[in-house]
Amino acid sequence: MIDFLATYADYWADWSPRLLAAALVTAQLSLCGFALAAVLGSLLTVAQRGTNPWLRRAAGTYVQFIRAVPLLALLLAIYFVLPQAGLTLPGFWAGVIGLGLQGSAYVAEILRGGLGSVHKGQREAGLTVGMTPWQIFVSVSAPQAMRVMLPPLLNAYVSLLKDSSLCALIATDELMLTARAISSESFLPLHIFLLVGVFYFVIAFPLSMLSRWLEVRLARGRRVMGAADSKVAIRPARQMTERAGS
Repeated sequence: MIDFLATYADYWADWSPRLLAAALVTAQLSLCGFALAAVLGSLLTVAQRGTNPWLRRAAGTYVQFIRAVPLLALLLAIYFVLPQAGLTLPGFWAGVIGLGLQGSAYVAEILRGGLGSVHKGQREAGLTVGMTPWQIFVSVSAPQAMRVMLPPLLNAYVSLLKDSSLCALIATDELMLTARAISSESFLPLHIFLLVGVFYFVIAFPLSMLSRWLEVRLARGRRVMGAADSKVAIRPARQMTERAGS
């Protein structure tokens, strides 16, 4: 065991700069991918909750299709098939697009479920007091839905962060590809991949704990509001509307 750990002391000066640089690429890759997933997922949610049946059907089909396609197949299609159509992307951006497309389906389901958890009576009560649909969304629906959506959104990001390791197969210089390169140079695969596992743990575990803390914190004192309680929820927004009208 001492000899095993001593190997890290011998190679740390060579490994650490490369792994830290690769960890930064992994963080950038996952953040950009999740940002794209958030934008696309929001658009899908709007389409699914809209009044146009064609958009609802198209958005629902997209979500079900993307969730059924393995991320690796999606990444390989983007990286190798798009050049046949004249569009060649670097590995990093192909990874961002693949992660964003895959993540958008899950983000859309989280947003749809969160907004659906808000009682419909609150929207009806808001319309009754003269609020616009946008005012109801901003002042009533969105704040309550965020309490439901934040923990699963954070979990979705953690999952996307770990899935970013698949981008090593499309020549993205992230953590896993760098680990494979170092392993082939040093012939110490157990040491290097164990160390990379520690890197992923250090990044992902605090986010998982934050998600669990948020879930407990936001659920504290939360209660399902019926139509009778909805007037209390929209009172500040109604007062704002009355002041604007006066």
